[in-house]
Amino acid sequence: MKNKILTIIFLLGLVGLFSCQPEEFELANVSDIFITWSPLTINVNNEVSLADGSRGVKSRLWTFPGNGLVDILGSSNDEVSTERIVFAVFKQPGVFPVRLQADFNNPNVVLDSIITVTVLDNVSAKFVSDAQTQDGILVVEVGDVINYTSVSTGSPAFYAWTFDGGTPEKVTKSTAVVKYEYLGSWDVTLIAYRNSPRGSDTLTIKDYIKVIPSSKGVGR
Repeated sequence: MKNKILTIIFLLGLVGLFSCQPEEFELANVSDIFITWSPLTINVNNEVSLADGSRGVKSRLWTFPGNGLVDILGSSNDEVSTERIVFAVFKQPGVFPVRLQADFNNPNVVLDSIITVTVLDNVSAKFVSDAQTQDGILVVEVGDVINYTSVSTGSPAFYAWTFDGGTPEKVTKSTAVVKYEYLGSWDVTLIAYRNSPRGSDTLTIKDYIKVIPSSKGVGR
């Protein structure tokens, strides 16, 4: 929602900017550079809005990554555009350069700029642990600890673990050291999320770990 609001503000600003430029002013020998854009770090399959608000432009050329990585909305050509405002959907994660070149009425003004767009994959919560396998089941002896590590994808910045039957029960780091003091089979839940661009995922594994009696004779 936040990115949508920013995009709306961005577009309203462009409307105001361009509507205030009379045709005769645009044709005058006044040349300067002004480029603007919506947030450049986005989720995969989301769009970036780019605008050339420069004055005195005779011609311009936006160049995008090819090989089907980008969909320029409203255009049959997804690699280049000469439009003043461009809306582009990036279809794969990665860091992509967008080049803007322009010629001006004033030959002393030169525009050849690279705008970098960072596309993040959707957040996917995943984790691993050092629990041992016994007869195909992950087990831990009562009173022992298990080390958990998030291997979530999509560059999450925040984590929320819940360890049923474990101590601590709640952890907010990418790793956790959990002690199990009660016999039984216990669930593990990991929520991985980021704020900008917003994305989250929740993984719950039922009966992930089985706490068995201690070989040292300790148990509850």
